[in-house]
Amino acid sequence: MRKKGLIALAMVASVSMGCATTGDVQIARDEAREASRKADEALEAAREARRVAQDAETRAARSEEMLNRSFKRSMYK
Repeated sequence: MRKKGLIALAMVASVSMGCATTGDVQIARDEAREASRKADEALEAAREARRVAQDAETRAARSEEMLNRSFKRSMYK
């Protein structure tokens, strides 16, 4: 009987110490939502940076082509 009592006491202690309250769960959910929002913002910023970099790459390629044509024309003169 004493063994059952100790097991029951251990179970009650572990449940009371190990369980999260509703408030704790809500706090964790709020933190997860905030982290998700920040991740979405970071992803959008990265996408915008990629668009800007691709635009710069396109402009650089056009400029290089124009310089090459100008150089070729000057060589023929």
